[in-house]
Amino acid sequence: MKNGIKNTYENVNFGNTKSMTMDIAIKKVELIEWLAKLQDKKVIKKVESLKNQSVKSSYEAKLKPMSSKAYKAMLEKSEEDYRLGRVISQAALEKESEGW
Repeated sequence: MKNGIKNTYENVNFGNTKSMTMDIAIKKVELIEWLAKLQDKKVIKKVESLKNQSVKSSYEAKLKPMSSKAYKAMLEKSEEDYRLGRVISQAALEKESEGW
């Protein structure tokens, strides 16, 4: 035990997913407790920057590049929808989204 906190990663059985999930959950709680007590603004800014980078990287990893051909096809479909009246006004969309 270090500083009153049990090292949850000693003797981890990597064949046991439940154990790993519990260890991660415990580590998260330990980090939350540490952050809640943290007063150093520089460290807080670094943690926030790390979080923002992680969120950005995760988002960007999900993006898939669109080919020029696919982009043009989507544009043509959008223009066709507009010509055929398959559109909704901003006001109507806002009203509809109130119930979501």
